[in-house]
Amino acid sequence: MDHSNGSERRNIILEKLRESGQVFVNDLAEFFNVSQETIRRDFNKLEEMRYIKKIHGGAVSAQFGFELEFKERAKLAEEEKKSIAARAAELVKPGDSLFIDFGTTTMEFARQISAINNLTVITNSPVIANLFHDNATIKLILIGGEFGSSKMECIGPIALQSISAFYADYAFIGAGAVSPEAGVMDQDLNEAAIARQMIKQSNQAVVLADGHKVNSRATALVAVWKDISWLITTDPDRKIRQLSFPKHLNVVVA
Repeated sequence: MDHSNGSERRNIILEKLRESGQVFVNDLAEFFNVSQETIRRDFNKLEEMRYIKKIHGGAVSAQFGFELEFKERAKLAEEEKKSIAARAAELVKPGDSLFIDFGTTTMEFARQISAINNLTVITNSPVIANLFHDNATIKLILIGGEFGSSKMECIGPIALQSISAFYADYAFIGAGAVSPEAGVMDQDLNEAAIARQMIKQSNQAVVLADGHKVNSRATALVAVWKDISWLITTDPDRKIRQLSFPKHLNVVVA
């Protein structure tokens, strides 16, 4: 089937969206045999026409308001996110200090470590901070700044400056895209800057990304692999083994 016709391709994307509620950039690029950039341009057009709403690594139908979109995002690859979070939680022990940036996978991770005592948690998301309120032994530092209410996180220069006042054992970071060659990426420049600063201020950086985001690219580079110690992911298509990540990187398939 000839998919060089953009409008035809976009109709098929909308069709797939109606069937499954969400679509992923790298799946569509493979399906249509076009570049991920082409799919992103399709997404831009469809978003301008108010048919879809772009999310990390994919899109959901535009009729979801933020609340729904966020719940949908959290549901997206839900089991995968839970298993990634569980593997990431194994790295954390009482007394550790950690940065956590905002995302649906990091949120699941926060939920899973909230019972570990005597942690110091530094986050730019009130939603993530809120997950720790039942454990009085946890020292919680909420980074302020410009509040992006659609993303439920603080971003911008004030947030970046605040992060640089701290140093932690770990930075646990979500990712919009993961490329074996280029490194960790994000669609959102502001989020990328926050993640980059957290990585810089930590001893070890741990990237949490479900398998749909692996072997894809996004606009903003967050970090090259030499700055990352761990990649915790899933392998729904049994592709990870064929990819060549740098030797020093601990790649854990949950």
